[in-house]
Amino acid sequence: MFMCKHCLEQYEDKDLAYTLIPEKRRSHPMADAFVLKFCSKAHVQQFLEDISHHSQVFILTKVDPSGNNKEFEPNAALDLLLLVGSSKG
Repeated sequence: MFMCKHCLEQYEDKDLAYTLIPEKRRSHPMADAFVLKFCSKAHVQQFLEDISHHSQVFILTKVDPSGNNKEFEPNAALDLLLLVGSSKG
C-alpha cells in the first residue's frame, strides 16, 4: 500500500504510476523515506506544477508493472513537468 502524495488516497502497490525523489536524497541511507509516490500521471503533473518554482533537482521514475521502469534524467520540477507532459502514459 502507498499514499499518493497529491490526492492523499491509499492505493495498492500495483497502482503505483510515478515516484519522485530529491536527487540529493537518493544516496541517503533512508532514501525510501524521501520517495514521493503518485497514483497517476495527472497527479504527478499537478504536483510538479505546484512546486515548479523550486530549483531543487528531482529524479522522476515512471513505474511499469512489468518492471521496465523509466527513470528521467535528474532535473528541476518545471523541466520534469515538460518531460512527463510530452511522454506517453
